[in-house]
Formats: sequence, structure tokens, C-alpha cells
Amino acid sequence: MLQYFSRSILAARWLALSLITAASFSAAEPLSLDSSEQTNYLSQLKRQHATSNERTALLAEVNHLLSEHALRAGYQVGHSNPQDFLYSVSVTEQGNLLIREEIRSSQSNTLEVRSNRINVFGADPFVSYACPAQGIRCVIFGEDQKTAILTIVRDQQAAKNLARAFSYLIRNIQRG
Repeated sequence: MLQYFSRSILAARWLALSLITAASFSAAEPLSLDSSEQTNYLSQLKRQHATSNERTALLAEVNHLLSEHALRAGYQVGHSNPQDFLYSVSVTEQGNLLIREEIRSSQSNTLEVRSNRINVFGADPFVSYACPAQGIRCVIFGEDQKTAILTIVRDQQAAKNLARAFSYLIRNIQRG
């Protein structure tokens, strides 16, 4: 009898918990890309870069972060071939980002320039990054989460800020 009573109480608790959980999920509002955090962030960037255009402000912020936190040869003490890694981002055609990469070798005085065109339509706008503890750099990954599309000096906060601005830029371009 006691065992039956304990099972009944457990069943009642489980049912109540299930109903509460179901109610909380159905009452939750869907996530929105136009949150107050995003609105405040974009307003701050527009003031900071003296523009009324969100895309212009985001591009300016991304390029500012890339310039300010560039991985320079001076940070690569002890490396056999220290190089400067310099990037800039621009919007070319509708829906395309152009990432320009310059790699300058300080020892051999060579300059490599590459361009990477990224079509953002259909792409996941959430950009990820990694800053390995043993390394000297942080990398920003492409949509596949494996391909490094940008490299900056190892600075966790700078990588976080860059990934955030880059994500908002992709969303802005996707909206048209």
C-alpha cells in the first residue's frame, strides 16, 4: 500500500512538472534578430563611426577591429618567418563579402595578396572564433566552422567583438 502511494505521488509530481515545463515552453517568445541589444549595439556603432547607415557602421567596425588587432611580425618572437597578416572586408555585389588578405614577410620582403569572396545568402550568420591558449593568434571561422577566414593577434575580447560585428554584418547583408 505504501509503495502504491509513493508511486502515485511520484506520478503526480512528474505530471505537474511536465505541465509547468510545457507551459513555459509554449509561453516563450521566439528569438528575434531585432532585439534591444542589437538595436543598442548598432546605434552605438553608428554614433562611433559618424554614419546613419547600419551597413557602413558595421563595415567600419569590422575593418577597425581587423586593423587594430592585426597579427604583426613583431608579435611573432622566436618564429622562423614572422609575417604581418592584414585584412580588410568590403561588400561587393549584392550578397557578397570580399575579404582581402595581405601577408607580408619581414625576412624575405615578399607580399602575398589573396581575395576570398563569400556569398552570405543562405549562410549561417553566426560566426565562431577560437583563440588557442598555446598560440599567438585567434581565428574567425567560416560557415563550415573549420575554415579560418580571418586571423588576428591572440586577444579573446577582440575576437569576440570581431565575430559579433561580422555576424551582424552578414545578417544586415542578408536582409538586403
